[in-house]
Amino acid sequence: TFVDQDKVESIYYFIFMNLRIFLLGLSFFYLSPMIGQNKIKWTSWDLAQEKIQKSNKKFIIYFYYDGCKWCRFMEENTFANDQLARFVNQNFYTFRINAESTEKITLNNKSYSSVRVGKYDFHELAVDLLNGYMSFPAVAFMDEKFTKIQSYDGFIELEDFEMLLAFYAGDHYKNTRWKRYENNYCKESHFNSLVKDRK
Repeated sequence: TFVDQDKVESIYYFIFMNLRIFLLGLSFFYLSPMIGQNKIKWTSWDLAQEKIQKSNKKFIIYFYYDGCKWCRFMEENTFANDQLARFVNQNFYTFRINAESTEKITLNNKSYSSVRVGKYDFHELAVDLLNGYMSFPAVAFMDEKFTKIQSYDGFIELEDFEMLLAFYAGDHYKNTRWKRYENNYCKESHFNSLVKDRK
């Protein structure tokens, strides 16, 4: 049987090109949610003293422990939000610490390691900044000199965390009571206005 070689090559070419288009589309479908995705840039504790000496941003310290369901839920939901991550990276230095860690951390000439609270050992920095109340997840807000402003424990919804971030980043905490701020909160003017590279 005579086979038209040109026709066969045309068919192969057609299949090849359509397969390329299909694979390109498939990769775009899976990768597009990650394009431009902001993630919170957690700072290494080795750089903590250097960041404190710069003093041009406030600090956030996030406390968690392995196996904590609500910690994981907060990381996968609240912290994973694109705009929130961008806001945090622009306005804060961020640190995270496993509350059960024994890692030695030195800040302002004071060393923190591990200390027993009740039946369990916790990182001394967590105990210090959370006033011994070991409930997780937890977040501590610190000013530019690394002095504690306030801490919060438990899972925090995205909208509530945005409000907290704007409250501290915008220095509203200095002259406005939280309840009043909460009642007058406007995401556009309080939160969005502090996201410098909005797209």
